[in-house]
Amino acid sequence: MADCIANIVSENILTPIIYLLEDNNIISLICFCDRNITMQEIYNVEILIEREVGKPTEIIDIREFSEFERLNVISRAKLIHTVNPMIEQVFMQSMTEDLKIAMEEKKSAIERHKMSGTCFLQ
Repeated sequence: MADCIANIVSENILTPIIYLLEDNNIISLICFCDRNITMQEIYNVEILIEREVGKPTEIIDIREFSEFERLNVISRAKLIHTVNPMIEQVFMQSMTEDLKIAMEEKKSAIERHKMSGTCFLQ
């Protein structure tokens, strides 16, 4: 099933990587989609997959998730397609770096709040 899904997605949506999260009721495919793809194209691929596997399917661009959620997806989801095995490693490293930057920004805002009573720069 995973191979079938990966083939359908990779033939119709330009993405270097596809993760699969399967629940009892729904299949979630997390991709790093080309920005030029339309919602209609994504919807059409979801319908193709639903017909093939018999379960409701959603395709989600990983950029819609927060930094923490991205790492959670990568750790919980099954990798079903990658253009190159190195892509997964680069992708994971990039997601880890994004989380590190977000944590530093949060720490900086907390420190500003302690010093000035506000999180905003004045």
